[in-house]
Amino acid sequence: MSVNHLDRPKSLTARAFDRLLESITDGEIAYGAMLSEKAVAETFGTSKTPIREAFFQLQSLGLVEIQPQRGCYVPYPTLDKVRELCELRIELECYALRLSMQRDKKKLLKTLSKTFAQMEAMRDQYRHETYHKLDQDFHKAFFVACGNTLLIEVYGSIDPRIQALRANFSSPNEQLFDISRNEHAAIVQAIADDDIDAATRTIHDHISRVRDIYSDGIQQLKQTDSTLAGL
Repeated sequence: MSVNHLDRPKSLTARAFDRLLESITDGEIAYGAMLSEKAVAETFGTSKTPIREAFFQLQSLGLVEIQPQRGCYVPYPTLDKVRELCELRIELECYALRLSMQRDKKKLLKTLSKTFAQMEAMRDQYRHETYHKLDQDFHKAFFVACGNTLLIEVYGSIDPRIQALRANFSSPNEQLFDISRNEHAAIVQAIADDDIDAATRTIHDHISRVRDIYSDGIQQLKQTDSTLAGL
């Protein structure tokens, strides 16, 4: 029996890429970090070649910038980049939701209801990191039932940047959690009521609010950097 190539162990590059991607999207490697090929290779117990290749893959996702003679930098997003990302996210999520409601509303509603219940439990237990991961799953559910693989691929290409923003700028603020909870509940209810306009309107308002939080976070970082530079 021949062994399917998909069953083979991941390459060193793939493993390095996966570990670095997870570290960036969960905030362990934060914005502003400088990564050295040598240091990362020593940490992972490998040569610099797979690390270099992993850096190039991360750069293609817009998560890092490779700076010759210096290393790999995790850049702070600009206000324009945040605006562009959120504008695209609104369009993709609203369109995917429309398709999902048309093609498999039952599956969509079941998935969202389950995820929302888990989010409620994590919020009550103050497990904010898990809550944010479930928040990500909630929005991805729009694409699972949409029946369009290309749409899923497009969203997948920007999802790591969405996750990194969430990890770096979301905070355990109870007032914001209440607002987030109400917005997610409204989306689930609108879908149950077959009210696509209400659902997409809530998505638009939700992502626009999140955009403003991220933008404020970037502005605060700029002000802090300017203050430190003047010391």
